[in-house]
Amino acid sequence: MEVHYPTVSFIMPVLNEEHTIARCIDALLQLDYPQKNIEIVIATGPSTDNTDKILKNYAKNHPNIKLIPNPTGNTAIGRNLCIECSTGDMLMNYSGHAIAEKNILTVLALTLQKSPKDIVSVGCANISPQTQNFIGKAAGISFSGIMGGKNLFVQNAEHPTECFVDHISFACYRRKPVEEVGMFDPKFWCGQDAELDLRLLKKGYNILFTPKTKVYHFKRTTIRSLFRQMYRYGIARANMTKKHPKTLKIFHLFGTGFILGFVVLLLLTILHLIPLWVLPLLLITYVLASVFSSFQVTKKPSLVLASIACYLVIHVGYGAGFLRGLAYGKL
Repeated sequence: MEVHYPTVSFIMPVLNEEHTIARCIDALLQLDYPQKNIEIVIATGPSTDNTDKILKNYAKNHPNIKLIPNPTGNTAIGRNLCIECSTGDMLMNYSGHAIAEKNILTVLALTLQKSPKDIVSVGCANISPQTQNFIGKAAGISFSGIMGGKNLFVQNAEHPTECFVDHISFACYRRKPVEEVGMFDPKFWCGQDAELDLRLLKKGYNILFTPKTKVYHFKRTTIRSLFRQMYRYGIARANMTKKHPKTLKIFHLFGTGFILGFVVLLLLTILHLIPLWVLPLLLITYVLASVFSSFQVTKKPSLVLASIACYLVIHVGYGAGFLRGLAYGKL
């Protein structure tokens, strides 16, 4: 029986991706899916590195690659520009710092095609690749541990079997429902895919996770960039809470509680209202919990120890961003 391959448009906003963009595009050009049914639409932000130069060379040699300027650098605006300039029956939400397995569309697009119409998208897990620097590996270990939100934050979740979920970072969507709900909200510089999924769920659609393929997602390569990423995630969560209050969960408040709890305990210690040993004991407990969390993922001592710093950056960055978003974030 002849297989019908729906046309799929990758929608990909990029900004300063020179270290990963070539590997990202090369993987898409080698998928086990007809290239004539693949469209790679890239919204180029105001990069200050060689990203644009690299992409222009690819676009020159591959007619299915489209480059669209996105001077704002806003990821949600970039995704919307990609959709408006795309022609695919399906939309593949994607990133310039990710590498897809060869079967990603054979699994996601064909599964979506044969699924009931109430299934709006099919997506897969993203894991940290081995080919990245030490900080990137340590960050990947942290996100894969319970202290980093593994299987709590849905974008990091992995499941052993197909199941319905609330959100998947890398997913293939039916085009029409995405357009009907207004595409991505430009107010969400990050987290806009989770917010889109929420609106789709409210319309009665379902999102399907499959373990049959995956994406290798590069993590931030410096402590500073990791902090900035988590800070933006915190702001996005605060904005999500304002727009969709019922989505707030207890674990979303862990970072904020960590910051406020530390400040309160420090003040109480200074005022001699609690014993001096309480704060050090809690910090030691935090370190031990971090070690235990990472040890479930890797047995390499250097990565386990480095992950402690990553956990701290993740929690403080996310918590600070959440507080900032509650106080100053606008919707």
